[in-house]
Amino acid sequence: MARVTFTTTYDTTMRYLQRNANNQLKLQEQIASEKMINRPSDNPIGFANAMNYRNILSSLSQQKINMDDGEIYMTILEATHQSINNIFTRCQELAVQASNDTQNHQNRLFTNMEVRQLLEQMVSEAQSKHKDNYIFSGKWANMPPYEIKGGQAELRLNSDNSNRTIPINAAYDPLDPNSLMFDPGTVTINIFDSEFWDTNANPPGNQLAQRIIPGSFHLDGLMEKPNRYTDLAEDDPNYLPISHPDHYNSDYEVDYVNGTITLISDAAKARFYDPATGDAITTTRIDAAGNAIEILDNMPTVSFEYIYRNSIDMSGEIYREIDSGITMKINTNPDDLFGKKGLNDWDSFKEIISLMQGLWHNEQSEINASIKNLNTGRERNLEQQAVEGARLNRVALVFNRNTDLTESNTDAQSRIEDVDLADALTKFALADTIYNVSLQAASRIMRRSLLDYL
Repeated sequence: MARVTFTTTYDTTMRYLQRNANNQLKLQEQIASEKMINRPSDNPIGFANAMNYRNILSSLSQQKINMDDGEIYMTILEATHQSINNIFTRCQELAVQASNDTQNHQNRLFTNMEVRQLLEQMVSEAQSKHKDNYIFSGKWANMPPYEIKGGQAELRLNSDNSNRTIPINAAYDPLDPNSLMFDPGTVTINIFDSEFWDTNANPPGNQLAQRIIPGSFHLDGLMEKPNRYTDLAEDDPNYLPISHPDHYNSDYEVDYVNGTITLISDAAKARFYDPATGDAITTTRIDAAGNAIEILDNMPTVSFEYIYRNSIDMSGEIYREIDSGITMKINTNPDDLFGKKGLNDWDSFKEIISLMQGLWHNEQSEINASIKNLNTGRERNLEQQAVEGARLNRVALVFNRNTDLTESNTDAQSRIEDVDLADALTKFALADTIYNVSLQAASRIMRRSLLDYL
């Protein structure tokens, strides 16, 4: 027969008291945390499954953040596309209106003022930002893709030196006002911005001033083409006073789109070419790339404003992860939206400037040609707008899928981890009762001593 000693009784009583206390403490912890599993030892398999669901939910949450950010980015793009479409639509309306035979030069100059505002707004749209980053600069988001610059011109001979010498008219008679000093013909010279050294260009150098804004070009002492074939009273040779003896004869013409100046009159040619020999009056300098550049000397003061396209590579693509291992491009390549950057390539700004040039020159044929150019830019914008719309629709679908997956995984995690409070409270009340009864029983047993057995 086994002998029950006082020590045995004490140890047994304390062991069961401790067990009942642990059960009560565990239920209390579950009620406080509202979790069935608070540590791996509570349920090793359940804990592993719960961790997997937490990782899935964390990934889904980050993907949702990415999609939210991408959606905001593309919403800004969508609004920009709509604004650009409105700009092109308004420019086309003005071009059709200005191409009418009933429009005189004065009216067209007024129209040119409105188109300039539209051009400046186009530059503002190109500088649209998301979180202080330019959205049309690719990965160079801290640099504006387009901006309006103003500077002094540096006139250079064409690279092939085809206009280095102008033939002298052998029959020139200085006493005959109708006699030509130079043989008939025009001389075209490239315009560079002498105040801006483009370090990003390849090779680095002064920026070729394409996209010159009509009305901003000033060449002292010579008369520009817009003063010819106009309906303005001051362009009438019978109108007095006439501020310039050759007021109704053009000295030069500016190609605002491609950045060249064409010398027309002898007075203009004589500013840059030796009347005795016909040779260009030039200075040769070496640029940073080691190339020899011939710059025309004795230049009059030339100033202008032009649309500068950043020479950095803005074709970088920006992506957002929208699903596990799946990314989606959210930005628009500026070349696809605004057009190419090459000398002979057209872009949105050149298309608008072509209309301004026709208005400034009072040339109906140029205005009519600009209507087609503007339509090309508008269609290019609509194409990219359709692409962005398709991406936004895809994000909406993936977002809905993300929401469904989040709900299903949250439910699965809840079934493993979350505690049933009603059941837990019932069990806690029972455990509390058991623990209190155990304490009462233990107190009665612990009061006994050896004197009780004498």
